[in-house]
Amino acid sequence: MTIKIANDNNRNTSNNLADQPFSNTPFNNIAPNNAIEKDTSNIDTDSPVPDNIAPKNVTEENTSNTDPDSTVLDNLPPNNVTEENIGNTELDSLAPDNIALNNAIEENTSNTQSNNPVSENNNKNNNNKNNPEQLRRLVMVTGDKGGVGKSTFARGLAQTYIDNAVKFVGLDADNSNPHLIRFYENAANIHRLDISNSDKLDEFVDNLKELVYPKSKESGKNQEEKSLILLETPSQFLPTLKILITEMGFLDVVNNKCKMRVTIVVVISTIIDCITQLLELYSFCGDRVDYVIVKNSFYGEAEQFAFYDNSQKVKEIEQQVKATGHDFTSITMPKLAKKSYDYLDVKNLTFRQGLEQDEYPSVFGRVLSWLNNFKGQIKLKKDLFGIEKILSE
Repeated sequence: MTIKIANDNNRNTSNNLADQPFSNTPFNNIAPNNAIEKDTSNIDTDSPVPDNIAPKNVTEENTSNTDPDSTVLDNLPPNNVTEENIGNTELDSLAPDNIALNNAIEENTSNTQSNNPVSENNNKNNNNKNNPEQLRRLVMVTGDKGGVGKSTFARGLAQTYIDNAVKFVGLDADNSNPHLIRFYENAANIHRLDISNSDKLDEFVDNLKELVYPKSKESGKNQEEKSLILLETPSQFLPTLKILITEMGFLDVVNNKCKMRVTIVVVISTIIDCITQLLELYSFCGDRVDYVIVKNSFYGEAEQFAFYDNSQKVKEIEQQVKATGHDFTSITMPKLAKKSYDYLDVKNLTFRQGLEQDEYPSVFGRVLSWLNNFKGQIKLKKDLFGIEKILSE
């Protein structure tokens, strides 16, 4: 399958606002906007799906041994989802990808404590309007074990932001398999982030505040502040994150300089390695962040996550984190049928575009149900993802 390298001439710039955070601030560690992408605006709906995508009336193949995060375009990628009962659900909100994002969250930092923006009284029971920094978020999507579905979750969260008119900046640090760039660069404010060495890490930390609080333009008019950052990290990121936090004070930078709370999303499968990595993550993040553990249903039903559910250490961590006013919770990522996942992957389509295509009604139905179920899980803890209101509420 031919891959087109995007450049400034063929890139869709309909959503590139003049005040995007990188236009006036040189981020040397953010690569130019030359990510691999596919122009899907003129997709021929009559073009055949690759040979190994089954016709609509053919039983789907068993995906039990696939690697969900790998992407081989000439031979359909293994997939991190299996079949799902689509029921009679309806999509919460089907706003276009290029919907005007006009509900940016304003900041009030006058009463922020110097050491940590989360005081003892600033807990999950407080009203977000009285504590606006509850909604100022750096959401880091991690999953150190390769193939757990981290990229799929990041894409689903990006689509949820878009469909609910939530302004955000996406940073894709997964240079080997940049899903946010490949699928959503033309649909949202997404940038490639290089944090592959210590110098790049320094640049990232130094420029993070400028990203959140852009300096005034020469005209004297302030640029718009950014209140929500979605960061997708690469696999095997724990050692790098440990350096950021223990050697560079990354959490202090985010809390004190950017006045943002941190949500760490940990996507897990049913194997015990995922629990081991979660415990290691807690060893240096501690109770200074909010945790969302995502059980990927591709790997089994709810009762099959026994290592997580029965871990006494995880229960102790949950109590310790909640005692500080932070949150520690788990949600489920639903399954998506292999044919539908592969179709989006080969065509480089967003979940929204999967609903808009007319080639396969089965793909529409599967994606519709998947998004409904995914958004239903996000809605349970929307504040941890920087969402003030779901448009369907």
